[in-house]
Amino acid sequence: MPWSASRLAGIFDDLARQPGYSNLMEARLARQCLSQFWLSAPVDLLEMLYRSPIGECYRLMLAGQLAREALLAEEQSWRDSLTQRLSTAFDRPETTNVLLAAMPYFAPGKMRVADPLQQIPEWLQADYARLFDPPLLQRLDRPVALLSPAGQGYGAAPRLGTTPQFGAAPVAPDPLSASIPGSAAVALPRLSNRRGDAALSLVQSQDYQNRMNGLINLHVIDPQDGQVQRELSELRRLLGQIWLDAGAEQLKPLYVSSFGRVYRDLMASGFPRVPLSQQDRLLRNQLARLVADMSQPGAINALLAVLPFYGPGKLAFGGGEQHIPGWLLGEIATIYGQTPETSSAVAPVPSGGIPST
Repeated sequence: MPWSASRLAGIFDDLARQPGYSNLMEARLARQCLSQFWLSAPVDLLEMLYRSPIGECYRLMLAGQLAREALLAEEQSWRDSLTQRLSTAFDRPETTNVLLAAMPYFAPGKMRVADPLQQIPEWLQADYARLFDPPLLQRLDRPVALLSPAGQGYGAAPRLGTTPQFGAAPVAPDPLSASIPGSAAVALPRLSNRRGDAALSLVQSQDYQNRMNGLINLHVIDPQDGQVQRELSELRRLLGQIWLDAGAEQLKPLYVSSFGRVYRDLMASGFPRVPLSQQDRLLRNQLARLVADMSQPGAINALLAVLPFYGPGKLAFGGGEQHIPGWLLGEIATIYGQTPETSSAVAPVPSGGIPST
């Protein structure tokens, strides 16, 4: 069969469901195909390709069982040749091509790049860290500090900070307490590489909003359009990251700004009913754990970030309304047709739809 992104995804799905010899050999061939693809991809298009359907197939492969299988002799030789190229010339422009080609041939935790925050592009750092360097992932997941308080008025969203820089210079104090007071024990997931003012400015730009509104309308017309679904998934993660980066005093100004209008339009489009990808399911589950106790710092941020990951009827409120601001309670009632009861948890409703774990 001709190679295609959908074909590759099907191969890795088949291996996950039925890990037999035939599916394993086909997955090995697909891995080789992807590895060679990255080697020949244009250097200046790598990020775009990584965020495309071919990148989704690649991440699906990385998260699967294939990398845990012992390599065949020819695969070992291929990996060794890629490793040699990485070790002798890590400062060349095509280094990221080689890194992408090599990563699928290493088992989790068995590959390490020196100074990854300098050597690996930002858009790849989280996936690299998730597979090979979990302590790095904890550093990447730190929320950003705020540069200025809210209060510019409800027509414009407040300013947010920028991603903290890590590297050879001394690391600044952890900005967590600055963005979410009293929340030193709370670990927030990272939904998007765009953060702070850069993320908010993008969402509030007229061109971006026009495009997103067009996609939202297209989804309403054709809910099965896969390309539209992928772009709206990116939007959902970007909106969620902005919520996580905001301070408590900024939440309502954000919600009533043009940023909030895009958020509400996405919620009303029916897109939250679309089954989640593996990556989005993992992110949703991380956020859901943060709203299990609405009294903890940052829980309101996490609640706003996680709502678009659940369709109506997929989220049950077990209480905690004393910790949720009144303006948000009203919005929850509008979206889900209910308001929280009087206990302290928010939990997914088990059903035949989107799984909760």
